[in-house]
Amino acid sequence: MKELIQPKILIVCYSYSGNTLALARAIRQRTGGGLTRVFPTQPYPTRFPELLAQVRRELKSRHYPRLLPLCEAPDGYDLIFAGTPNWCGTVAPPLAAYLRQHGGLAGKTVLPFYSHCGGEAGDVAGGIRALCPRAQVGPAFAATPDEPNLAAALDAWLTACGVLHATAV
Repeated sequence: MKELIQPKILIVCYSYSGNTLALARAIRQRTGGGLTRVFPTQPYPTRFPELLAQVRRELKSRHYPRLLPLCEAPDGYDLIFAGTPNWCGTVAPPLAAYLRQHGGLAGKTVLPFYSHCGGEAGDVAGGIRALCPRAQVGPAFAATPDEPNLAAALDAWLTACGVLHATAV
């Protein structure tokens, strides 16, 4: 009988308001993976109009903010969960900076996840695919802060991605 080899899992996320971090923690609880957070050296504005203006400028100019050296490198991990808030329909610049800084996670399996508040749907998964062209990027998971069946939805996604295995009843 062959023994299943569990991949070494890292959950990396940028979370502005705590919603993406809550998803990351729920994924960690289900997978046992390590969790690391991305922090820009210059925090984002707390007032929404200023935040939105800055994010739009950064996205338009493809600005990648400098990051604090607090987050763990993906070396030695097989499976990376990459989490971000949905900002204007795409990846938040701090997570994009992390992905670029680490070579687009070449050779890794990447599972995107993101939080949103029901705004512009966009293509966060496509943004991560574009930033990680030499990684195997799987389907994304999206949730609102008040997702009614978050645990069941996460378990279904993790099972569909082959991370969790369905148990026979």
